Amino acid sequence: MKINQLKPLVLALSLSLVFSGCDNNANTNEQKPENEQSEQVEETTKVEEEATSEGNTEKNSEEAEDEKADSKDKKENSTSLKDGTYKASANGYDRELNLEVTIADGKISDIELLENHETDAVINRAFPIIKEKIIEANSPDVDSVSAATYSTTAIKQATLSALEEAGLDKDSIKVTNSTGYEEDRELSEAEDKTTDLLVIGAGPAGLSSAIQAKQDGVENVTVIEKMDILSGNGKFDMNFFDMANSEAMKANNNEVTKEEYKENYLEKSWDSEERIDAITDGAFEIDSWLRDQGIELDHNFGEDGSMNHMAKEDEYAGDYIQTKLEATAKELGVDIIPGTKATDLLIEDVKATGAVVEDKENTYNINATSTVIATGGFSNNPDLLAEYIPGAEEIPTSNQMGATGDFVEIAKNHNIKLDDMEKPSIFPKILDPRRDLTGAFDSNFIFVNENGERFIDETSGGVEYGQEMMKNRPVYYIFDEAARDSFYRLTSQVEKGYIAEYDNIESLAEAIGCEADTLKETFDTYNKAVKDEIDDPFREEVAEEEINTDGKLYCVTVTPAVHMTKGGIVANEKAQVLDNEDNIIEGLYAAGEVTDTSGAYSSAVIFGRISGKSAAENINK
Repeated sequence: MKINQLKPLVLALSLSLVFSGCDNNANTNEQKPENEQSEQVEETTKVEEEATSEGNTEKNSEEAEDEKADSKDKKENSTSLKDGTYKASANGYDRELNLEVTIADGKISDIELLENHETDAVINRAFPIIKEKIIEANSPDVDSVSAATYSTTAIKQATLSALEEAGLDKDSIKVTNSTGYEEDRELSEAEDKTTDLLVIGAGPAGLSSAIQAKQDGVENVTVIEKMDILSGNGKFDMNFFDMANSEAMKANNNEVTKEEYKENYLEKSWDSEERIDAITDGAFEIDSWLRDQGIELDHNFGEDGSMNHMAKEDEYAGDYIQTKLEATAKELGVDIIPGTKATDLLIEDVKATGAVVEDKENTYNINATSTVIATGGFSNNPDLLAEYIPGAEEIPTSNQMGATGDFVEIAKNHNIKLDDMEKPSIFPKILDPRRDLTGAFDSNFIFVNENGERFIDETSGGVEYGQEMMKNRPVYYIFDEAARDSFYRLTSQVEKGYIAEYDNIESLAEAIGCEADTLKETFDTYNKAVKDEIDDPFREEVAEEEINTDGKLYCVTVTPAVHMTKGGIVANEKAQVLDNEDNIIEGLYAAGEVTDTSGAYSSAVIFGRISGKSAAENINK
């Protein structure tokens, strides 16, 4: 039996979707991840909306008659549904998704999500949205939720199966993966809106900016997010790192000084000294600010001096932080508008006055005294990767589907300075095809190819490393019990069934499809190098611990990933955006991955706060 592969969702161009799971044989077919948008293969729009929506092209009489007939059929089908509760399932992003549909008075009255293996950070945000859509329409013939296309399409398909059991005529309703944001849709010009602060992007930086501005007295704060769910890539992160002298660190007697923090940051950063000073000050304030929002990161882990944080020993930081930030923003009265993206900035005489935006149906301006750009990087844009980081376009991404670099072209058009665009963050291993980050530290593991042989320095990195990994797919990541227990990410992924467990080398070799003697020799060579009996054929720095092949072994197929792009819009220590002549563009600020920065998650929150403060000062002056 080969290494177990997650079942991809196969989307069909037919009246109903065909869901198909691959067998247990290892393969190189790629499933698009939950944080990556699937191809829009067919647009589904309710007949009643098409007939009444402004700006739609007129339909000929034959089409109109067909639509009336379809609408009548749907109404007749819905009223003929038998009351009761019906269980159904479909293949989602990861394995089978189960739900229960309740029919009362011939209509859908409730949908309950049952056992599933979807990503919590996605399904917890997307399910309430798709449930409301289906119940309101009394039909699963609704748009899927962008940034959760696989999961919500599965919910629609399972709902359709339940309705057919309740008496719905088979094939009377279309279910597609359309989210309604197709590029060729026709948009109407809507009335402009006005706000004090416009924040573009609702990830860690954008939400932090909006919250801070509200706390600094800004009355009207509007956040737009092009996806249907919020919190960007931050909601997937396990670790909130580079936060200094937190309550968790103090409990561990693990403290650093500002001098030590800055010195450490200087070693890995290309940010200006002024920005590093701002990051340093922010790193010593952020734990207190988060706790004011009810966000308590109580688990500090790693070696002495480590600034790694999780919510708890067994709870990721990302989803916990972002869920709380979303709630805080709503409690403060921030106007959050999902499914809406900025297509241009309003800038005149080196002064920003808002942005041009569009949703599914309309385009309009949002006028604002201050505007914050927090739209993320371009890891999910192969064309931009090929232009700025040649070779990176060949490597998958672990970043969320909205990281398409929308503001790269906008910045160019407005003389906004871009820098360090060639710098990516290549993560060495993500689950293939699921694409969650995986792995622990650099001991007790190896990579092997389908022959059971090592082929690369597993601890290296960069674009060339990523390309070499891609050439050797399928790549098998193998580790022992000590590695499993050393890092919560691995422990949890084993428990969730993402990573398979084997009792011995022979059963593992059978799963890979290689010779057991070859795999045994691979382990022996690695362990001899660890004991300094021979030179390691691949690693310059030898691992500290042997792989224990007498206990259980764990294996999963992996691939490298473009985790982040590090270049982007140049902003100063106050998050003020600069033009190509290094002039400050009045009223325009930027934070997070959209900027030129060596920082990551904690830095996005820190500069999110700074951008909110600076924007508020501009508004309140």
